[in-house]
Amino acid sequence: MKSYENYALCGRVTGSQLEVKTSGRYTYELGKALEASTNAADHALWEEWYAHSRALASNSAFAELESERAASRGFIQKTLEAEGVWTSLGGDAVFADRAALDAALDTLAPSGDHMMWFEYNFLFICAAEGSSEKAKLGDHGAAGYEQRCRFYSGISDEGRLNFARGIAKYILFLAESTGLAPAAVCKGAEALLDGYSNYGELLGAIEGAAPATAMSTAAAKSSATTGGFECVLALPAAWQNPK
Repeated sequence: MKSYENYALCGRVTGSQLEVKTSGRYTYELGKALEASTNAADHALWEEWYAHSRALASNSAFAELESERAASRGFIQKTLEAEGVWTSLGGDAVFADRAALDAALDTLAPSGDHMMWFEYNFLFICAAEGSSEKAKLGDHGAAGYEQRCRFYSGISDEGRLNFARGIAKYILFLAESTGLAPAAVCKGAEALLDGYSNYGELLGAIEGAAPATAMSTAAAKSSATTGGFECVLALPAAWQNPK
């Protein structure tokens, strides 16, 4: 994840005339939304998703291709280091064989902040039958779209609210850090986001949205030239003028 300082620098250098690719963030936020949900079906999907990424990482850690093997082992090492167990588990000894690696990873509770999950999570979205077999990844046939449909229709309103809130907050982070919108507007919008108790309230605010009027001239100009932050400029009226 890029830091506030990095985005702020980009904003200053470009005069807030920039476009940011955010698609990779969406799967991360969806995973975090499911992880945080108290809905049993949401959490079951999250645990399946994490297990899929773990399986991919573990398989790749013993791949024949050196670059694939090195990348996966790096992601796993970063995960174990972040949890403070890399050294106590013997460091590189966790890669002695698959049994040793499985034993090491069994000590972890699934987390959306694990690099091991972050780097492989997108492959679950179109994995035929939710399989971690390479031949079934990136399936754009019927089986792959059936898997994708699980995310369109199988998530609870709590999970949807968590996801929408996470994405909106990330957009606000980008808008503030790059200078596309005043910090006060972004902080006020974040407070309103935290105040929604259910998904219906959020949808109601969006349905009542008016054209943005409180954003800076630079922000409006940036949207006109890049289209990259049209979602920021379409904030509900209450978000644009927080009290």
